[in-house]
Amino acid sequence: MSQDVKTYDRRQFLELAAAGAVGTAALGLSTPSAFASTPKRGGTITCGVGLLMQTPDPHRYTGGWGRQCIAPCWEGLTTPTPVAERARLLKEQGPDAAIPEVQPMLADNWEMDKEGRRYVFHLKKGVQFHNGKELNSEDVAWSWKRIQDPIHISAARQFLTVFLESIETPDRYTVVANLSQSYGAFLMANAWCFTVILPKNTIPYGSIWGFTPTFKPPSVAPPGTGPFQMVEYQQIHRAVYERFDDYRIDGLPYLDRIIYKVMSQDGPRTMALRAGNLDYTWSVENNWLAKQLEGRKPKVRHHFKKDNINFYPYINLATRTIYMNMHPDRDTPFKDERVRKALDYCIDRKILAKALYGDLAIPKVQGFNPDISAWGFTDIKGRERDITKARALLKEAGYPNGLDVEFKITPVWGKNDLRAQIIQQMAKPAGFRISIVSQIGSQYGANFRTYNYQMMMQNLSHEDPMNFHYNYLHTDPAVPYNGLSPRLGIKDAEMDRLLDQTAQESDVQKRRAVFKKVVQRMIDKAYLIPHTQEILSSAWSDRLKNFKPWAYYQFEQAFAEAWVED
Repeated sequence: MSQDVKTYDRRQFLELAAAGAVGTAALGLSTPSAFASTPKRGGTITCGVGLLMQTPDPHRYTGGWGRQCIAPCWEGLTTPTPVAERARLLKEQGPDAAIPEVQPMLADNWEMDKEGRRYVFHLKKGVQFHNGKELNSEDVAWSWKRIQDPIHISAARQFLTVFLESIETPDRYTVVANLSQSYGAFLMANAWCFTVILPKNTIPYGSIWGFTPTFKPPSVAPPGTGPFQMVEYQQIHRAVYERFDDYRIDGLPYLDRIIYKVMSQDGPRTMALRAGNLDYTWSVENNWLAKQLEGRKPKVRHHFKKDNINFYPYINLATRTIYMNMHPDRDTPFKDERVRKALDYCIDRKILAKALYGDLAIPKVQGFNPDISAWGFTDIKGRERDITKARALLKEAGYPNGLDVEFKITPVWGKNDLRAQIIQQMAKPAGFRISIVSQIGSQYGANFRTYNYQMMMQNLSHEDPMNFHYNYLHTDPAVPYNGLSPRLGIKDAEMDRLLDQTAQESDVQKRRAVFKKVVQRMIDKAYLIPHTQEILSSAWSDRLKNFKPWAYYQFEQAFAEAWVED
């Protein structure tokens, strides 16, 4: 973590996160916390979110906005270990800690053979979908096959099924995955945030819920097994969830309804929370948060009596990253490694991070943060700003007089409008003439998927090397990638070899050692330019009781145990 971060230094934050994990252990699921009184059933909460999924089809999305929508409604075989628990283990055991990546969710337990090529999942019995159907192994097999078929454009396709060879369902509550090779990330790939389990044949082949004109869905969203079911969905306005009375955990949830209200900017969400118009927001405005935390001792939960607001500060899992198009058939200068390195030499990460996030800034050169992830490395180094080297590289690449570059951003997250302007000015002395193009909505993602960009702001990290790193740095033979890496257009045999080795290795420490080589090669070749991370904070009103975001991987999962007191 940056030494410029005054509010939470590395030691303090690890102690904070570890304290949260201890609290989690003490506060078992469906056990009211010390922060609340007797559970009360009923009530509605309103939450501020930045965006909603483009369609309510949970197989399509795995990103941050999608997870917020998925968390109350849908579940998977596993759930990722909460960040607070990961930080506790890293603090206690050091960077070589054996951290369990996932915990059981719809799977009661599982086993795999010693080579890691056969996974056997034993399902929980009696789990009901929102349509009244009982979960069984055929639902899991159908969900895997739907995600595997490229026609459904599932974000988790490669992560889940890259080595999936065949599926067996020996009985109603057992499902077996046979893989073509060992695969250390298969349990994580089956987490709810990647692989939601839907009832078999809920969606016709080739259709996307709420998107395919010939398919008229019988309900607002596909049935899930979560504590709430989606009953209203207006993509640019709001989503509404209602309590599912037959949820698999007796007595939960307590709330009647959850309303997600789309508010794209942190500032308006923060003002609405302070005014009492929201009960929860996943992130408050950064500068205002820094002022509230100034001079305060770090702890799991901060309470500000003046505004009747609670905070849970956390390190954002996403590292803000410049993506560059290297597709050999597209009009992009970043096919040339020298141009990519030149741009990297223009970025002063400390200044950029400080300008964007002040005392809550974390300059980064890699996707994973070693303070909260075993996939981050404390000794990985990146390039320092050096305009002389940048100019020389551009000249060597055939641009002695500089070059024009288009930088596509979306302003709805990450302060990208300000970020792009700072990067534009940092790169100007080297000869980069950057024009900024701002886009909102589905077109931004479509441009990314179809290589229709030169530079673009996206994120890097998530839970496992197989997600972003394998997905975007490894070649994919499927159409439309045709032997190039998705989104980036890379074809690097050595990177493929290292990523394949990362995928095959089941021993965590051996896998980590190989992945370190992946990260170093990514930096050396300037395939991506990670640059900043930040400390964020979820926030909720005093009206929302027993809300324990530190006990879950995705904070919105904590709505299952929360209630309201007016």
